[in-house]
Amino acid sequence: MQVRWSDVDLFAHVNNAAYLRYLDDARFALFPSMGVDPAGRPTDSMLVVVKHEIDYLAPLAFRPEPVSVEVWVPRIGRSSVDFAYEIVDERAVYLRARSRMVQLDRMTLAPRAFSDQERAVFERYPGAGPELHAW
Repeated sequence: MQVRWSDVDLFAHVNNAAYLRYLDDARFALFPSMGVDPAGRPTDSMLVVVKHEIDYLAPLAFRPEPVSVEVWVPRIGRSSVDFAYEIVDERAVYLRARSRMVQLDRMTLAPRAFSDQERAVFERYPGAGPELHAW
């Protein structure tokens, strides 16, 4: 992920809100078909974010070299899935986070269980954690 000048705040580091864009961009790069069919049309269901947990571990300053955003799936429920992330480079872990998404029926907006095919896509990216700070 490239750090953009507009991501940096008055304290000369990436603003906390910009990190959410990094997580979204990384998740959708890994799972480009979430909510659309191969022709790019909306499917009968959609995945929506219902929760984010973020631990900011080190400040990330503007720089020309990109950082890595690692993404994996530590939990798959009946109609929800968790994505875990770390933003890292060779020097530091800058952020650890988790997002929970729920699959909804597009017409009723009620939770809809994952099909075996949908579940199989997420199962290709297993992993544990990350362990987030307990409050």
